[in-house]
Amino acid sequence: MMLKKALLWAQKELIDVVERPRLEAEILIAYLLGCRREELILKEIEDIDFEALKALIDRRKNHEPIEYITNKVSFYDFELFIDKGALIPRPESEILVDKALELIKKHDINKVAEIGIGSGALSIAIAMHSNVTINASDISKEALEIAKRNIEKFSLQNKIKLFHCNLDEKLGEYEFLISNPPYIDPSYPLAKNVKDFEPHTALFAPQKGLKILFDILNLIKEKDIKFVVCEMGYDQKKAIAKKAKELQLDGELKFYKDLAGFDRGFVYKKFQ
Repeated sequence: MMLKKALLWAQKELIDVVERPRLEAEILIAYLLGCRREELILKEIEDIDFEALKALIDRRKNHEPIEYITNKVSFYDFELFIDKGALIPRPESEILVDKALELIKKHDINKVAEIGIGSGALSIAIAMHSNVTINASDISKEALEIAKRNIEKFSLQNKIKLFHCNLDEKLGEYEFLISNPPYIDPSYPLAKNVKDFEPHTALFAPQKGLKILFDILNLIKEKDIKFVVCEMGYDQKKAIAKKAKELQLDGELKFYKDLAGFDRGFVYKKFQ
């Protein structure tokens, strides 16, 4: 099948499935051809393997995220390898990176910990743009393998160390904690592409999604952590503020919003 015909067919197949059928058709065909989407214009005479293309389109029509199909996801200013063992990084998590880098530079922070590294997106972005060292954990061996692959891709093995454990059990001493933990209520009705394909251990938490967030607040209290930046759900601000007040944390807790205007995370700074 010629390229132009393949593009039109793929676009038509996806038109009732995705918001941007032309774009996704181009992404899948470029993936099949092993080139960048921008290079398709140079491949006018390329013969497309229709059966292989149909298999990719069928996966997308079944709502499998295109990031898992192509094993690629853009985050911050780089591209990561991604697979079903780790949550797909979202653009709103880039705000967490910005908040973290701002604190790191302002307070000359050297040692960072991450709970739930997943694909490695947060730690890699921070390590690439600062001089910190990071100890990062995850309870998923599959996620740690994906993170390891991405860390090696950017030659950051000397800056990011991985640990298979719960919370920060093996992370040692640190002054700054970052996390994008599971924070979704298990009863929340997620879209099919998320519910059926992304790892539930990275999505859902007990206590209406608050369990790990509360664990992190408890860690702040128990270990007298100086700085924390943590992502959360849009409807969890009140519960987190209440828990922090109950713990009588010795610091300032501020919430931040995402680009859509929803509450998306908090920043904690210990009083000096």
